[in-house]
Amino acid sequence: MKKPLSIVLALALLVTGLAGCASTKESSAVETVSPTSAINPVSVTYADDDFYFDWKNSSYKTIDLNGSSATVNGEGLDVQGSIVTISKSGVYEITGSLTNGSIVVDVNRDTDDGTVFLVLNGAAIQSQTSAPIYVKNAKKAVILLENDTDNSVAGGSEYVVNEDGEPSAAIFSKSDLTITGSGKLAVTADYNDGITSKDDLKITDGSLTVTSKADGIVGRDSVGVKNGTFAITAGKDGIRSTNETDEDKGNVVVENGQFTIAAANDGMQAARLVQIDAGTFQLTSGGGYPGKSINSSNDFGAPPDQKANTSTTDSVQDEESKKGLKAGQGILLNGGNISVSSYEDSLHSNNDLIINGGILTLQSGDDGLHADNNLQITAGEITIKNSYESLESSNITVNGGKINATSTDDGINVNSKTGVLTITGGEVTLNANGDGLDSNGSVNMTGGTVYVDGPTGNGNGSLDYDGNFAISGGTLVASGSSGMAQAPNTNTQPSILMYYTSAQAAGTPITLKDKDGSTVVAYIPLKQYSSVAISSPKLTVGSTYTLYSGDHQIVEVTLSDSLTYLTESGVTTKPQNAGPGGGKGFGGAGNMPPREDGMPPNDSGMPPSDKLPQ
Repeated sequence: MKKPLSIVLALALLVTGLAGCASTKESSAVETVSPTSAINPVSVTYADDDFYFDWKNSSYKTIDLNGSSATVNGEGLDVQGSIVTISKSGVYEITGSLTNGSIVVDVNRDTDDGTVFLVLNGAAIQSQTSAPIYVKNAKKAVILLENDTDNSVAGGSEYVVNEDGEPSAAIFSKSDLTITGSGKLAVTADYNDGITSKDDLKITDGSLTVTSKADGIVGRDSVGVKNGTFAITAGKDGIRSTNETDEDKGNVVVENGQFTIAAANDGMQAARLVQIDAGTFQLTSGGGYPGKSINSSNDFGAPPDQKANTSTTDSVQDEESKKGLKAGQGILLNGGNISVSSYEDSLHSNNDLIINGGILTLQSGDDGLHADNNLQITAGEITIKNSYESLESSNITVNGGKINATSTDDGINVNSKTGVLTITGGEVTLNANGDGLDSNGSVNMTGGTVYVDGPTGNGNGSLDYDGNFAISGGTLVASGSSGMAQAPNTNTQPSILMYYTSAQAAGTPITLKDKDGSTVVAYIPLKQYSSVAISSPKLTVGSTYTLYSGDHQIVEVTLSDSLTYLTESGVTTKPQNAGPGGGKGFGGAGNMPPREDGMPPNDSGMPPSDKLPQ
């Protein structure tokens, strides 16, 4: 977990002149190649017996529950007190109520490789000491929820388990388990998990309500959901797949469904891959968004501790993790309407995160989207209402989609010195109190549209990069404070970096027009600003443009270079001691001596007028 600087460390850094990230900039370029994220999608195979069928036309057997005992009819059934044991494959209709007993499936799979179908037809099963439904041995078991029926399974808190800690759930299966049918099933687990399969767990239909002391739904090898309605309240994770050792296992794959999950830990977690193709999701993890960043600035106004450039890998087994979606190897979103309120990251991958579509609405006490390796967005609509850093990864690629994000620190952060922020398309709008676009490596923009409402304090900048910012296409408007202001520095497409002598009020439009009066770019910042970086395919070296603040003409300029520095007085030169694309040198906290009390000398969001070049 990223923590703010201590007071002592903050003062020490400030005294030595470290007022912001630009003070450590190097002018030399970092040679990098834009990475390509690759997650192989998973296809779950469903058999015919994974779906509802007309079981009443089959040769089925009956189990009638009547309080403390049961009446059975058919071969392969045995009753001992309140324990009903099924020893042969086939179809079993279960009706009635059992107050303290279990349905145990124990089929010798060496001699019987058929499927056991448990048809819950208005059944209520409770057990204080064991799993109410316990698939101890079978090739495969299917729980079929009869249409238009209400069913329930409730496990108490006084389980008697074997040396392996089993059974550990209200519905516990040592074999492949499928749940289907359009009926309802309420699962209460006061001992541990709600529903657990030690092999594959598939759900193709049904309305499930799960309340569990620990995890809600667990499939060790995989969890595959074809459809269904889920309401899960879990003391640990909502839905989880745990196999970390076998290749191609440990996945959660959702093709459709409606999910409402409130989990004390992660909403959905996979040892390997979380893949969502469609569906509607309301996920709350760790109590939800705490109302502020859990990595807030210290009381002295110093910027939060810079995140480490190394991987922030969290163990997928970390029981204290409180994230919305979490995966050990990758998260792949192809669609779906996903809302997350999370105490920590809303989406977190220990490797890659790819978004190919869907609608995401996120509120996070930490990062909105986090990947330790590569984060790639191809399509979709992403709204990050609250976050510490909205997007963070070693490499970030935006090829399309629409992103609107608000952060208390950086909007987009490439946290690796060798990393690349690549923007080829899409529309990105950032409201950042820290850096807007921040790359500890380089930036490469060839298309798309980027609007940045950057910081008002001089300790950060709307653009911040350590290597090069190469721009050859797309539209960029980045407004904010001036002490650390930067602009693209490797320009096939011309750019402008404008410094204002006084801060412009929030809501004051920025408009750049060509000599014919046609608008080149227009943007209305949400916060006050004293600098703006502009780049557009409509800019041409040798052409004349006029910059307006609201209706007021600020400056007219004829571009003579790929990067033009401006004040109200006109064209100026690159600031002395500036970083690769401007920055430190125009009078912000970066080039003034610290005050005696150790605080930044200037945090007004604009350069002092006596420090502006004339």
